[in-house]
Amino acid sequence: MFLDILSHEYFWTSFLPISFLGAGFWLLFFERERKQKDPLVLFFLALDAGMLSAVAFAVFGEKVGLENFWLKIVGEEFFKVAFAIMAMELVKERFQSIAGGVVYGFSVGLGFALAENLVYLVNAYEIAGFSPSFWLLFQGRFWTSTLLHGVTTAVFGLFYVGAYLAETIHKGHHESPLKAIFIPFRKRNLLQIITFHIARKHLLFSHWPTMRGHYARGVIFEGFLVAIIVHAMFNLSLDTSELNRLFAYFAFDFRFDPMHPEIAFLLAVGGMWYLRRKVSLVS
Repeated sequence: MFLDILSHEYFWTSFLPISFLGAGFWLLFFERERKQKDPLVLFFLALDAGMLSAVAFAVFGEKVGLENFWLKIVGEEFFKVAFAIMAMELVKERFQSIAGGVVYGFSVGLGFALAENLVYLVNAYEIAGFSPSFWLLFQGRFWTSTLLHGVTTAVFGLFYVGAYLAETIHKGHHESPLKAIFIPFRKRNLLQIITFHIARKHLLFSHWPTMRGHYARGVIFEGFLVAIIVHAMFNLSLDTSELNRLFAYFAFDFRFDPMHPEIAFLLAVGGMWYLRRKVSLVS
């Protein structure tokens, strides 16, 4: 079935060019704000890492039967984060500011979205063929899901490179955060993570290069949690049944409408503008 899509003229005249033009546009959206320009091959390395993370998640999800709404979000972000770490570790010497984490993280997210979208489109093609419904689904997934995956992994990249560049407990400047990954936590550090202390004080709303007194691993975990929260907000706007169930659990007498794709789109685009501003400020 996938070969039918590849051999169709619409794939080569519409889907593939728009996908690459879109990916290039969003990367240039960030890259034009950076003083440092990296070889294109490195971005393709990150893109490949993202595609591999989608394959790994798909295999894992099929093996364990991952159907739960929240577990799927955590699973997707875990695999994206794992492969993003591998990709960024390979190029970490090139990072001069946290802007690099945004760009490389976004590239990994684009790779994940590209692989995931192809699977969804193959399934849609089996049902509707190259119909208006098929192309509507393609456009919807490209401008929402693609940006969402890019944004969540870019946010994690911001945290990971922030941990790499900063001096933290048991780690100096420009040293891999993995150096201190197995050092035991203290209760105070766990409290900082769940209250997003580093996110609030150092990375998301302001930027202080020094992170003394924090563990690099804590920075990484906070980035992972923020990525999960952003992803969950996006998915809840598209599947409000889970949000209604959550409100009912806490006895809130309020129900949301079935779907709000406009909110999902605004979340994705808003995330893009926030990251662009962040890249501009630190570059």
